[in-house]
Amino acid sequence: MKKIFTLCVALFAAVSMFAQETKGMFEFATADGTVVPSGSVITKSDVEDYTDPEDGEDNMQIPTGLWIKPVKTELNGEKLCVKLRIDVEKIDHGSINFCLLGNCSNAKHEGTYESNGGFVDKLDDLQTEWMIGNDEETYKAKYGEAKAKLTLVVCRKVSQGKDQFDVEHFKYEDVGESSTVTVHFVYNEKSTGINGISNANATVVARYAADGTRLSAPQKGLNIVKLSNGKTVKYIK
Repeated sequence: MKKIFTLCVALFAAVSMFAQETKGMFEFATADGTVVPSGSVITKSDVEDYTDPEDGEDNMQIPTGLWIKPVKTELNGEKLCVKLRIDVEKIDHGSINFCLLGNCSNAKHEGTYESNGGFVDKLDDLQTEWMIGNDEETYKAKYGEAKAKLTLVVCRKVSQGKDQFDVEHFKYEDVGESSTVTVHFVYNEKSTGINGISNANATVVARYAADGTRLSAPQKGLNIVKLSNGKTVKYIK
């Protein structure tokens, strides 16, 4: 019994040490590559006001402005991937959209959400924002808040074998956390500055689903639209 206990303690210590080594492998950063220290709490209140090119409706969102910066992508000779986990602590209305390597998901309620894993080798835009909403009830709201903790989780891509169609499937096993940032979104129409984004003369050049699949027409759920003016618009149909 003592040997088993000793072995379990040693195994736990090895796993804890391995997880500790993942700290700082991937960092949150600004667009110029400046690292946002892990544990930071940032407040965002600048609203982007834009017109949806699909239906002409006005929309509002508050972006985090966060990017992902790879610092070390290998550990003990193994190339590791990364996932984005989001713990929504509060959301008054709308949804929080979060992306990793162009694969986007949205969170409408308090709880924990997670992206698929991916290999990040250069500074990449996370394109994560609080979409305040575009329904009539939301626009009647004079204020609102949302709060979420974002965590970069180091993972490894593991094959689960091939199915009957000879398609290989994978899962992304967590190795350890790398960095965390808490974002507090604040909307108050009396005090919040509006950063206008005009898409009036822009045309749609590409349309994607949340998982990155290219679409030929809008679909129910999250739609990601790339415009001729270089901007990307996300909306929920």
